[in-house]
Amino acid sequence: MKQTAMQDLREDLQLTVETAKDALLEIENQEIREACQEVVRLTLNNIIKRIDEELLKMEKQQIIDAYRKGKVNGIDSRLDGEPNIPAQDYYNETF
Repeated sequence: MKQTAMQDLREDLQLTVETAKDALLEIENQEIREACQEVVRLTLNNIIKRIDEELLKMEKQQIIDAYRKGKVNGIDSRLDGEPNIPAQDYYNETF
């Protein structure tokens, strides 16, 4: 199954949450280091939350709309020869 750009970004951010803590170990002052680690963790988690709650839905709708627009005036712009399927099914099967 393919990934959308937003799904790929979400995966990258999730990995960054896990690795960011180690990336800040060079900060010698423990209080500052822990504060920076917490800020980075909270920031990345808030971005991931927005992706989950808002942006993935927007991207899904954009893909569905683009798929539907490929069938203008009865012309199917898909050149792969596969049978036409409803836009929602196309998204679910592809992503």
